Amino acid sequence: MSMAINRRELMAALMGAGVFLTARDVLGASDFWNRKDPAAWTSEQILQLATRSPWATQARVVPKPGRDRGSTQTLAPDVAGGRSGGRGTGPDPVVQVTEVTVVWSSAKPLLDVLKTSFPMDFTGHYVISIMELPPGPHGKAMTQDAMEASLQVKGNGSIGAGAIQLTRQAAIFGFSKDLLPISATDKEVLFELTTDQYTIRARFTPKEMLYRGALAV
Repeated sequence: MSMAINRRELMAALMGAGVFLTARDVLGASDFWNRKDPAAWTSEQILQLATRSPWATQARVVPKPGRDRGSTQTLAPDVAGGRSGGRGTGPDPVVQVTEVTVVWSSAKPLLDVLKTSFPMDFTGHYVISIMELPPGPHGKAMTQDAMEASLQVKGNGSIGAGAIQLTRQAAIFGFSKDLLPISATDKEVLFELTTDQYTIRARFTPKEMLYRGALAV
């Protein structure tokens, strides 16, 4: 299994097999990971786990000042009004406000069902992935030097990423478990990625990230 969850390929495969995840499916299948063995999880449930669950959330891509819709014009449709503009007049294109999926990939339920493996650099780390990371200036792939990631436990400090890997499907960040212990009693954990183009923030709630009676991070 590849190191990161390819959301687009996963969804395409499920839809190709006639699997469609509706709001009713999501609400009705909540907490299935604690009631059924991984081998019994349906395709819909696996998709939910990897996209909308205590370990996976949708996060906004927020442009930096000067990189938002008001900074230049592009051929892309206007997010707010649906209009199209001309070619950009500034040095870099603007960043559209969109959403990405942020996944706590080292969580045991995901490991149990996806059989994911990580490089040695990620041993002893929480692993968080961003699916389909937006590109950098002029549509070029974002580089490690252009990004800074952090993980913060509310009221208990924060650390930077100790390991980063970029793939065609995702950006993967590792944070030392020894440097930032997380417990089920912690109120909130904030992941943040900052680049010179945009910021992505995702919030996780430890008390909801319980799997078979234990915190799964």
